[in-house]
Amino acid sequence: MLSHTFRHAAAAVFVLVSITLRAQSPQLALNPAILPLAGVHYRYWPEQIAQWVGPELPFSMIVLDVDDRGEKPIYDAKLIDKSGANAVHYTNSAEELAIDQRAGFTVHQVAMQLDGPADPEKGAQYMLRFNTEAGVPVVWQFVLGTDVTEQGSGLSSENATNPVLMYREQGGLAGQGTALQVGGVTSTADVWKEFAQPPYFVPYRGAFSTGIQVLVFAPGSSSWKPGAQSLTDPSGSTLSIAKDGDSVTMTDTALGTVASYSLEGGTTVSRVSFGPVHGHRDDSVTLQFSPGLAPTGQSNFEVIAGKKTKIASGTVQAGAEGPGRRDTWTFSTPEALHGRSATATATVR
Repeated sequence: MLSHTFRHAAAAVFVLVSITLRAQSPQLALNPAILPLAGVHYRYWPEQIAQWVGPELPFSMIVLDVDDRGEKPIYDAKLIDKSGANAVHYTNSAEELAIDQRAGFTVHQVAMQLDGPADPEKGAQYMLRFNTEAGVPVVWQFVLGTDVTEQGSGLSSENATNPVLMYREQGGLAGQGTALQVGGVTSTADVWKEFAQPPYFVPYRGAFSTGIQVLVFAPGSSSWKPGAQSLTDPSGSTLSIAKDGDSVTMTDTALGTVASYSLEGGTTVSRVSFGPVHGHRDDSVTLQFSPGLAPTGQSNFEVIAGKKTKIASGTVQAGAEGPGRRDTWTFSTPEALHGRSATATATVR
């Protein structure tokens, strides 16, 4: 479901761009060298939980993203205001804190506890606890009211400052007992009347999603220092790079994500696919360019989720920016993002 993300999310989508390094920077054994495109950020979340909040609290939603693939689970909870345009993020991870900060989010690192089953199933209960930066206790109980199936897949975009695409591979709806308590005030999820078919099917205004692909297009700038087979930004985030013919992969071990792209003629990118490390084809989102994305000029782009589900389209205008490049992304679809744009620069240190 919705995520101010993006993750929300997060600040590490790796769109691929080619740029020729100067002779004094021979460390990167790639020709041409590849830069992640600043402003386009990718994040993968195995699970996401959301509840729409009633008038009792000054929020429209609470959303929790969960990444439990590593030794320590990473949580990113968002309290979204009534307008839906602003959110405050809370995370238990220093790495996620840095990602959210680079994406321009308001974020705080706090201790967080999530209790729940390892595998989602109808009737499962989840309990999230943390204190805000002001020490206000937040307790959220989520009850899964339906099975989690492909019928719940789909695209969510949101009224965020920057264009955000979020595609969920499977989903289910909340059940009775789902409620958010902030301080001494509790908001219980209402019956989702648009979907309810009482007495056989009575869902509540919340959702559980799996396989969350998040793309955030945010303005900004980035610089990258080449290593032997890597690129590192000023914050210390490192991408390992491997090349096989006209295919190049960039792996972020810390995030457990990989970007794979295809080059044409050494300097033009025809396709970029993002996904979790060791994921299958359905666990991916792909940017396709026509004509290929060159160092300068305009290309059309489509965003494809999984094998063939088109979720967005638009144009990207590329131009030179000192020892790097400047790219402007403008959306045509989906309707919620029509006309929205983001401009970013990327340079080599």
